[in-house]
Amino acid sequence: MHILVLEDDPDARQLVHEAIAACVPPPFSIQDADHVAQCRRLLDTQRCDLLLADLSLPDGSGIEAIRHAARLAARPNVLVISSLADEDVVVEAITAGASGYVSKHDPASTIAHSIGITLAGGSCISPTIAQRLVGLLRRTASAAGAPAAPAAQLTGSERKVLHLAAQGHNYRQIAQLTGTQPSTIYTHVRHVYEKLQVSNLAQALFEARRQRLV
Repeated sequence: MHILVLEDDPDARQLVHEAIAACVPPPFSIQDADHVAQCRRLLDTQRCDLLLADLSLPDGSGIEAIRHAARLAARPNVLVISSLADEDVVVEAITAGASGYVSKHDPASTIAHSIGITLAGGSCISPTIAQRLVGLLRRTASAAGAPAAPAAQLTGSERKVLHLAAQGHNYRQIAQLTGTQPSTIYTHVRHVYEKLQVSNLAQALFEARRQRLV
């Protein structure tokens, strides 16, 4: 397992390393980049399975590195770990190719759990970020005068999963809350992605809110 950490603050980088050690089974390797340009060079020359990216870097935004990673033939999974929580920045990062977004101010256990989910190919947004994102979606839908009738036809179970995800629950927690197996939740999520024509949870929440599904 090859992990690339884009972070210029030594203390924050150490916290990310500790989170990786807490959730990623060995063997794994970690490479560090403290500039966007360095990250892009490493992405071009080294194998990368998981990119953990801050957004505020000395030479620009980590979103540039995320876009670069998204264009690679062997595209890594990407999780943003940033103190930035501006709604527009969150949406831009997800649109650029990030599968998840957590705050540096979240508990270490939340960050570690999010890394594990992203590494497995899932999408994870911490409750802190999800709350702000849902607020943006509500304002966007209201300003656009979104129609009351949804375009996508979701089942009751699929809507329930979206509602719980919008509240910040991960898939395992949703399974426990609904009394089902995690595999069932993953199936519901896959169907939601297909019906909403999206590729990750953040995009699904955005589109679901636009269509008044959550």
